[in-house]
Amino acid sequence: MNISILIVALHCCLADGFFAPQGTISRPIKSKLFAKKKKGIKPEIDDFDLSGGRPGSIIESEEELARKDEIFKEIKDGTREMPKWTSEYEDPSTLGDMQYDTDDPDVMDASTLGVWDIHDLKAKFDYELDPEKGDPDPNEKDPGLRYVEENPVDEDGVEIGWEPMRGASNPIDTRTIVGTTDSYMIDDDTRDDSMLTPSFHPGDIEQPFNDDIEKFRKSLDIIETYTDPFLGPDVEVPRNVAKWHGLPQRLSYPEKDFTNNRFTKEEDLTDFDSMSPYVARKTAVQYARAKNAEWLPESVSAEYHAKQRAPYEKVGTLMGTLREGEKDPEIVELIQPALKVLGSIVDLLSIEGEGKIFRFHYHGLIKNKYGMSCWAQTLIRDCGVECNNVVFETGFRKRDPQYDGGDPWYGAPY
Repeated sequence: MNISILIVALHCCLADGFFAPQGTISRPIKSKLFAKKKKGIKPEIDDFDLSGGRPGSIIESEEELARKDEIFKEIKDGTREMPKWTSEYEDPSTLGDMQYDTDDPDVMDASTLGVWDIHDLKAKFDYELDPEKGDPDPNEKDPGLRYVEENPVDEDGVEIGWEPMRGASNPIDTRTIVGTTDSYMIDDDTRDDSMLTPSFHPGDIEQPFNDDIEKFRKSLDIIETYTDPFLGPDVEVPRNVAKWHGLPQRLSYPEKDFTNNRFTKEEDLTDFDSMSPYVARKTAVQYARAKNAEWLPESVSAEYHAKQRAPYEKVGTLMGTLREGEKDPEIVELIQPALKVLGSIVDLLSIEGEGKIFRFHYHGLIKNKYGMSCWAQTLIRDCGVECNNVVFETGFRKRDPQYDGGDPWYGAPY
């Protein structure tokens, strides 16, 4: 034990009054750390209260010094044991090789714990169900018992207790055992006659009659039930059911061939293995964004799109299409400076809303569509024409396939 540690420990003990002898006069408790504190002046070291406001004197008396020497002697002789908290103040440099001692039997050796890898995620405990290792299914019904063939239904043919949001809630289902069930002591599978008290003496004439009664009782289609106070008096809970142990935990999805789809023939599949990583990723992104990918039959997306557009095509709406409408020649002449600035990026389709709404066919990038429409609205207003809105029509084009690898099917002529 380092001597400095003992001195610190003794100072703490003496300051807290553990070893202070009777009759020792202590300094009164101070409420401030500085005995003399002046505003704006840094206190000197002599003014600092080393006791921190604790009772007891920092300057040791002769009695305290004698008591300290006595404690040191007792520690050296072994008659006094140091408190456990003193180990927190030990200097690691004084321990030497003791801190690296591996002979302690209670110490866990990290080298015996193995190495963790990704396969540990697929591991299961011994008590967990693992059908892949041949564990029998505990949920299988006992073939020697009779069960309810189907869930009970009401007069309308709807399952009793079934709700669209919560599903089935009837305690009586296909795992309910029909008939009476004997206890484990008289069951045929676990019967032990040595543990039973005979109901009849050997040769009793009532024995065959009692056997017939038991056989008849077991043949009745009776469901033994009871009422649970938490479910209410109207809900009957079956007493004998096949215990449900739950399904085995699925740690991963079943493995399937990556070419698993229902439309594409094997000779028409995309050969990703022969592509470089960059080309394979780019092709996969194109298929993911496409409307007619190889996992869809041909013309499915086209038919769906035509069906969605059929009502608008029948009415002949202008909004959302590239059809041209009416254009006031006077307004067209007034906005010529704006059209020259916009150039070939737009084509004027129509002027709607009493000459205040302008429709254009936009040929630029989709990512700049909103900003360009706002700028076009400003240019038109600078021409002295009242403008409430500018609509940029792009037809069926929703992205820039030449830039982001999308499907150009709806992007004609892009």
